Amino acid sequence: MPSNNTTNSAKSVELQDISAGGEGARALFPGNLDLISGLKVNLSVSVGRCEITVAELFALKEDSLLTLDAGTNDPVEIYLDSRLVGRGELVVVGDQFGVRITEFGKTGGR
Repeated sequence: MPSNNTTNSAKSVELQDISAGGEGARALFPGNLDLISGLKVNLSVSVGRCEITVAELFALKEDSLLTLDAGTNDPVEIYLDSRLVGRGELVVVGDQFGVRITEFGKTGGR
């Protein structure tokens, strides 16, 4: 068994001053989207909102109606996760709803 007669010693470390993105530095993400192009993200569309009390919430039943704060011609909001990224118009596509994008990427997020 080795003996524990070794002495721990500390040495000073000299740090070298470097500038961010030094000469000849290669960009880690050079704008090539191939790396993440197959990544799936979730977009959601908000048609409107309403505010109710907890008592009203617990009184809801099937066939209850909630009146939203948006009109039928008001723009809908498009969210990427919880960040507002666009607006559009609600449309019907066959037997499903769709959104015609009218503004994208220029919104003042919420």
